[in-house]
Amino acid sequence: MNQLEINNSKLILLSPITKGILCVAFILMFSFLCKNWLVALTLNLFILLICVYLKEDFLQLILSIKRIWFLLIVVGIVQGFTGKSSFDLFSALNAIFKILGIFFTANLYTKLSTQNELLYFWEICFKPLNLFGFSSSELALTMVIAIRFLPVFTDEIERIKIAQIARGAKIKRNSIFSIFSFMPLLIPVLTQAIMRSEELADAMEVRGYVPNRPRGRYKTYKLCKYDYLAYIVLLVTITVLILKKYYF
Repeated sequence: MNQLEINNSKLILLSPITKGILCVAFILMFSFLCKNWLVALTLNLFILLICVYLKEDFLQLILSIKRIWFLLIVVGIVQGFTGKSSFDLFSALNAIFKILGIFFTANLYTKLSTQNELLYFWEICFKPLNLFGFSSSELALTMVIAIRFLPVFTDEIERIKIAQIARGAKIKRNSIFSIFSFMPLLIPVLTQAIMRSEELADAMEVRGYVPNRPRGRYKTYKLCKYDYLAYIVLLVTITVLILKKYYF
């Protein structure tokens, strides 16, 4: 996605708290309020329309589903046979669309939020854990690092896989048992993960990072008119879903 095009979007102007609340709310809606597969499909289409508005690479987003294709098949089969004597296609579709909605929501959230915004939101979420002796800043930093490094390790796995195939390794594809053929990739991936973690720790130490030390912020996040509009849209959406689930 072009960074200039992102900055021209009104969604980028939203507060990090608003973005986080919207993400969590949509995930909860997919998890608990999507009783019908048509409702789940409609919410998925709404998220995809947002991606089109942001000029996100639509084809790339659709192709990224291949990362979770096995999960979609398993969930669909399990949900289709749960509590029924025969396979229920609509229950399977509802479960698949729920997983896709959560996947698209998380993908869009990470696209719209910078690392500082992610850190700011999750620090606020983990604040209550300070009462139990946990550090909210460390927990938030761990989550943000995990989110940001996941695409890096995905590319690393693909690079190592191509190198192994070039050396004669037989890595099966499109097979349920193909996971066993990926065992030779574990050691190189773990080695790269340890090396990257050490480099990151050294870089943070050189820059003077100290856990739990109070620090200021370069940018102050405030609510704007787009935040209030987003909350109104979210409230209306939740109200409609609740009414549809319990009264229609």
